[in-house]
Amino acid sequence: MGKPETDLAPRIREKTLELLLEKEPEEISTRDIAKACGVTATSLYYYYKDKETLFTEVKLCCVEKMDKFISGQVTKKTLKSHKSGKRLNPFDEVRIGLTAFRDWAFTNPRIALLVMGRLKADIREDPEKMNKYYQSYFLAKVLLDKAVKAGLSDSKDTLLDVSLCIAALWGAIESVLLNRTIPQYWPKRGGLNFTNKMIDLLLTSLMSENRNKRKKYNKE
Repeated sequence: MGKPETDLAPRIREKTLELLLEKEPEEISTRDIAKACGVTATSLYYYYKDKETLFTEVKLCCVEKMDKFISGQVTKKTLKSHKSGKRLNPFDEVRIGLTAFRDWAFTNPRIALLVMGRLKADIREDPEKMNKYYQSYFLAKVLLDKAVKAGLSDSKDTLLDVSLCIAALWGAIESVLLNRTIPQYWPKRGGLNFTNKMIDLLLTSLMSENRNKRKKYNKE
C-alpha cells in the first residue's frame, strides 16, 4: 500500500480538534476520525500509532498557538514601552504574560477548556515535547528571574512559583468560563474584573517585602 498524501497529518489534527470540541475524548474512535478525514482507519496509522498519540499532538498544536500569542504580546508591549522611553518593571512583563494567557482563553474558550482540562497529554518521556508544551511556563520563569535579580521578588523557586500562578489563574478563568463563580462575574466585563483581581493578588504574592528596593528600581 502506498503512503497517503503528505498533507494528511495536518488535516487529521484539524478534523480531530473539531471532533474534540463536540465530544469527550473517550467518545471518539479511530473510525470517527478516519470518517471525518475521508480516509480509512489504516491510513491514520501512517502518522499516529494510536488515538492517544494523535490527541497529544492536537493538544500540543493548540498550546503552540497559545504560546505564540503570549510571547508575541510580551514582545510587542515591551518594545512599545522601550520606544516610548519607558522602562518596564519585570513584574509588568509578568503581568503582560498572565493577562495574555487570560485573553487567549477568553477568546478561545472551547479550546482553552479542552487543552487545559479535558485533554491530557502524556509527554513525560519526550523532553522535546515537554519543552514545547511548557514554553509559556519557562517564559514566565525568565521574567520572574529578572524580578529576583533586580531585588523585586524574594522567590526561592521561580519555576514553582510561576507554575502555581498559572494554575491559580486558570482556576479563576475556568470559573468564569463555566459560570462557577457568582453571576455578576459571568459576563465578559465581570470576568475581566474577576481575573484582573486574581492577577493582582498573584503578583503581590511574588513581590519582595522590601518596599525600598521596589521604590529604588522604579526611580532608576
